[in-house]
Order: sequence, then structure tokens, then C-alpha cells
Amino acid sequence: MDKLLAFINGLVDEKQGDRRSELFTGFEHKVTRDEEANWLASRIVKSENGDSVNVVADVDGRIVANGQITRGHYRESRHHGELGLTVIGAYRGMGIGREIVKTLLYEASGIGLKRVDVEFLSTNKAAIHTYQKAGFVEIGRIPGKVYRNGKFLDSMIMVRGIPRKSSLSQSVSRT
Repeated sequence: MDKLLAFINGLVDEKQGDRRSELFTGFEHKVTRDEEANWLASRIVKSENGDSVNVVADVDGRIVANGQITRGHYRESRHHGELGLTVIGAYRGMGIGREIVKTLLYEASGIGLKRVDVEFLSTNKAAIHTYQKAGFVEIGRIPGKVYRNGKFLDSMIMVRGIPRKSSLSQSVSRT
């Protein structure tokens, strides 16, 4: 719990300290221990119910990245998932995000998802590269979705299909 709390609140500090932050939405205020405990409990329930897959990256005892794919809420969209990924600034560009995306896609196949989308700031070149390398394609943008530092920023939406688990690369690293 303490590591997760340090991770999320470190992202809040990062976003507030960098006017050019590429972090998407959220991270407006520090999270209390109770808020983080409630979030974690909800993630565990969703995971146990097959409604999400979650991955964290730990470097020397510190959580440096978190990713999840959450299944659609409605019967007609249960085959589709939404991916979210965040890596602490000091650990970006090291391939951690790429490995988390690979792992998430592998695990999402195991819960029967067929397609996944991801949405992020369209200015985030590293995210574009990571998702393109993972087979995602841009399907659209939402103009001015985020208002930050007196500017409207567009979001980008990318999507990809998920092959059956046996077709996915077995090179998923779990170290």
C-alpha cells in the first residue's frame, strides 16, 4: 500500500512541477491512504471478476509504472477493453511501458477481450511510439479535451485487436 501511495502521489508532484507534463488526466491532488485502499480494493474485485487485468513495474522495491485494461461495462461491449498506463518520468524511455503493454495484451486475451483502445495526449510522442510498436493504430482525436496551463490539448485514441492468447508472443517478461 505504501509503495502504491508513493507512486500515485509522486505522479501528482511530477504533473504539478512540470507545466509541460505529458501525463493525461487526473493527478490533480494527492491521494490519501484511505482513497488508495478503496481504489486497490476495487481493482482487486474487478480483477477477480475478470473485468480487468493489472500490472505494476517495480525497480529496486519502488513501483515505477502501473498499467491496466478494464473491460467494457455493458453486455454489448464486454469484448472491448480500455488501457491505461503511467510510468514515472525518471523511468520513461527504458522499455518499461512497452513490456507492460505486452503483458497486458497477453493477459487481456486470457479474459476474452477482442479489442483494446487507449487514449492519451496527442502531444505525447513516446506514447504514440510505444502503442504503434504494439500494433495500435490511430482512429481519432478529441480536439481540446484537456485544458491545461491556459491551453486546450487534443487527446488521441488508438485501437488494436487482440489475437488469441496462444498467438501472442510468449516473450512476456515478468521480472
